[in-house]
Amino acid sequence: MNRFLIAVCLAVYLPAQTESMLEQADAAFRSGDFDRAATLARRVLARDTRAVHAHMIVGVIAARKNDWQASNRHFQSVVRLDPSNPYGYFYLGQAKLYQQQWDSAIEYFSKALERNYPERDRLLVEMALAQNEAGRPQQALDTLGKAKIPEEPRATAQYHGVTAFAQARLNRYGAAIEAIRRALQLDDTDAHYWEFLISALINHDENPQALAEAIRAQAKFPDHAEIQFQFALASYHVTESPLSRLALRNLAEAEPGSPRVMLAEGLLHRKQGETEAAIKAFERAAERGARDAHLLLGIVYREQGDYEAAERQFLQAEKLNPQNAQVMLELGKLSLVRGDLPRARALLEKAVQHMPDAPAVHYQLGLLYRRLGETEKAEHHLRLSKRP
Repeated sequence: MNRFLIAVCLAVYLPAQTESMLEQADAAFRSGDFDRAATLARRVLARDTRAVHAHMIVGVIAARKNDWQASNRHFQSVVRLDPSNPYGYFYLGQAKLYQQQWDSAIEYFSKALERNYPERDRLLVEMALAQNEAGRPQQALDTLGKAKIPEEPRATAQYHGVTAFAQARLNRYGAAIEAIRRALQLDDTDAHYWEFLISALINHDENPQALAEAIRAQAKFPDHAEIQFQFALASYHVTESPLSRLALRNLAEAEPGSPRVMLAEGLLHRKQGETEAAIKAFERAAERGARDAHLLLGIVYREQGDYEAAERQFLQAEKLNPQNAQVMLELGKLSLVRGDLPRARALLEKAVQHMPDAPAVHYQLGLLYRRLGETEKAEHHLRLSKRP
């Protein structure tokens, strides 16, 4: 999920006869003196629990500190005291967004929209983010289509970032890569954009490009564990890259003792042809719950000809992530080798829906259709597998 900043500006009206203390709290808030603003606003609430603007000030400041219990309490007070106030619903939506309560975020954003929240385009981008994270990427893109692309660079980057995330969920990695590059052109300070770009390039079989971006990103974010892990993955996927050991060192410094360090160790051993050492590293990573450890173990066992062990690992990987297209591909390849053509067909045709641009999937489908005697389909997929 993208790390949107909770707004630090409240464009709400102050009643004409607002107490001096509330005016001071508002002034402190707008000047960035949040401790003083919160103190003054709480004093106002001690005198008048119905002071909507004081609840707004304290709620936003609590949200800035990730104090969701306090922020939710104050924003709920806002919508209870002033049901027509769109700001209370908007900030409740943002609080739920940051708590990864996607459906609740969508509900509150919808209520803010119904009440004519003035920054409509910003609201639509936030809602699209929640919709995508809730597993509704097409709805997210439809929502973005209703918004004007913002003029402010960081807000524009957020728009393109959410577009990229939704396109990737729809397995449109080409469109996702294009969108995230636009986001980075406008805001290259968000590490999440970089890690997404590297991952998308790997998924799109653009490994040299992924490594080039990872080299830039790891230098820009030396202490960011996810970036360093993507650096290790990208280096592994580029056979001639001499940077895998450096990537492992960087990751170990950024995230010492983590399961991903063990996974990166396994990748380095495998790249160096040290199969037994790779298996041991992947096993340790799997025991610690590292993502894709079972998949990598299965690939190593398949390459060694131990198909039963490979299948056990692939099935475990499938259990942990049923939508992993790479697992579908590997199980399909294994079924093809064993001669189980119906199962291979089901798996590979499902895999190509998730990875429509992956040459490896088309190559396996070409082999499968050739064995099934479906020559026209076989030639079609074999041509796609050779497409640059």
